[in-house]
Amino acid sequence: MPARFLACLIFLGILCPLEVRAQVRPNAEEEEKLKTTIASSQDQAMLEQAFTSLIGIYLQREECDRAQDWLNRAHDRKVFRRGASFLLEVGRCLEAKFPERARQLYQKMISDYPDETDEIGDRYSDAARRRLVWLSGDRSWLVASRSQLVRVLRSAVQRHDFNSLRKYVSKVNFMFGACESEFLNSNLEEVAAFLDENRRRGIKVATGVRKFPHHGDWYVLESHGWSVPYSYVYFLIQQIPGGWEWIGGIYCDEPIFRRVAAVSDR
Repeated sequence: MPARFLACLIFLGILCPLEVRAQVRPNAEEEEKLKTTIASSQDQAMLEQAFTSLIGIYLQREECDRAQDWLNRAHDRKVFRRGASFLLEVGRCLEAKFPERARQLYQKMISDYPDETDEIGDRYSDAARRRLVWLSGDRSWLVASRSQLVRVLRSAVQRHDFNSLRKYVSKVNFMFGACESEFLNSNLEEVAAFLDENRRRGIKVATGVRKFPHHGDWYVLESHGWSVPYSYVYFLIQQIPGGWEWIGGIYCDEPIFRRVAAVSDR
């Protein structure tokens, strides 16, 4: 499976700018070098990289106040042409201990960056709205047990009643895409339209789930017999505090686990 696909899965799981997460935890000397660069340089590209690296350091250490402080300094100096990704990351850092401050940052993203998008075209303002849902405590879509959610999904496919799944769609993370491509945030209307268009008689749905091989918290419910070329559809579910949620789907031209075996054998 291409590295691009794996990187995208990681991106969707944690919603972050890849350049921030890629930083290696530095020692104090490297940290001071970045601060010196910020203090002395007038080169825009060099400043942007230095601020990116330094903010990334503090995010990795979960030093939210420092990350926010240096993000504010970068904003004051107009270093970042596109700043919503950093606000989102700082907000995620603040959520556990300072939820009210996180809410304020997300509201700022919605008002100040309504149309800024990430590298796969999703709007950061939409990501902020999803985080606000999470912070609100709304978990109305959760199902108590994994087996119950599997029964709900299997029944919807067997009855060709995809609209019955509306109440089970995660309001925080819901994704849909093809194997070996980038997942995009989606909604039930898009997924239901795809399933309706590609359904055939005799679709088989597994009775249980398997661990998704590229994300430790995800499980997949396999179904096959859809119209070609994407005859396999996988429903993604995961456990979060309070129950299980349906977080989207993947459509493939062959079984995911056959792909994994082929990569492993190379």
